[in-house]
Amino acid sequence: MKCGITETVKTLESKTKIVDIIYHIVEEKANAVKYFLEGQEFEQVIIFGAYLCGNHMAHTLVKDANEVILVDIYPHLKDIITNKKITFMDYNTFNLSLRNKRLNPDLIIDITGIGGISPEVISNFDPEVLIVENPKYTYDMDIFEIDNSLERLNVGKKRGLLNTFRSSRVSKTSGTMTLTIDTILDSCNEIKELDGVLYVLPNLKYYEGILFHKKDAKEFMGEINNPAVLVSSLDDDIYPEIDNILKRNIDRIKSHVERIR
Repeated sequence: MKCGITETVKTLESKTKIVDIIYHIVEEKANAVKYFLEGQEFEQVIIFGAYLCGNHMAHTLVKDANEVILVDIYPHLKDIITNKKITFMDYNTFNLSLRNKRLNPDLIIDITGIGGISPEVISNFDPEVLIVENPKYTYDMDIFEIDNSLERLNVGKKRGLLNTFRSSRVSKTSGTMTLTIDTILDSCNEIKELDGVLYVLPNLKYYEGILFHKKDAKEFMGEINNPAVLVSSLDDDIYPEIDNILKRNIDRIKSHVERIR
């Protein structure tokens, strides 16, 4: 806790960090996938999309597969992968392995979302299970027109669509960063209604600019380890309520995999 302009005003930081919200979301998505898989084990798993959720999902599946391959168009995302049991492939390496017939996955998970992997790439395979993340949330004509998640579900004996929503709240997409930002902003609106609160600041930055434009994974990881919100208040007794409000909004996020036949 710090003082504001005078000692009468306190500056409070939430104990909840941005990474805590991200972790809850990716854990929710990974658990939904695990539930859909019903304990099935696999020889080779390919996950398209390493950013945030892909890395965590690969980590949760290493115990259920002989090989887990994480594919991403950005080679520098290899820097965020800490599990040595996960094989990272950039897109050039993936295409070479595909041409050389080294890939024969029995589980494919596509979480590349809007503008991600094409249906034609997925159609190269015949997996036992295919799961594609649905990036849509509330109706947005432009987003609905560009989304091709159902078109990607074109192979596989068992196919599922990964859906993520926030109970009684609105977001434009189901993307992990979108849900993280919306959760923090909605929490700020609730926190500022508490007695004695002068203002609330979402402690956010353009994280994707750090990771994808500057290509600095270390800085990215450092920034998301900061408190989610900053609160200017007359009373530091509201500390518990700040994190309670954040927790209530975090707990609104739920995922499930819908069976597509």
